[in-house]
Amino acid sequence: MPWLKNHAASARVVAVILVGGLGLSACATTEYVDQQIAAVNGRIDQLDARVQSAAQRADAAAQAAQAANSAAQAAATDARSANQRLDQLGGRVDALEKAPTPARRPRG
Repeated sequence: MPWLKNHAASARVVAVILVGGLGLSACATTEYVDQQIAAVNGRIDQLDARVQSAAQRADAAAQAAQAANSAAQAAATDARSANQRLDQLGGRVDALEKAPTPARRPRG
């Protein structure tokens, strides 16, 4: 016991260091880490599924837009063709309107 009285301060320091070292050395177990990683992987899988779904919807929308663009281009071509035909007929109609009308004879 005299040794403890002479070295009481040193013994306290050593005891604090031992207790602190044991407290700080608490490591996560492999099971705990696996659980945490599994939870994160689950969220990543859900997010990946949502991203793939959004990408599929975007692809479908792009295809629909391309189809609409093709239809619009075809309609524009048809409209140009109709306008050209109308321009051709306009001259013929003007010529017919300017031509003298033949006298009508009564039937009878």
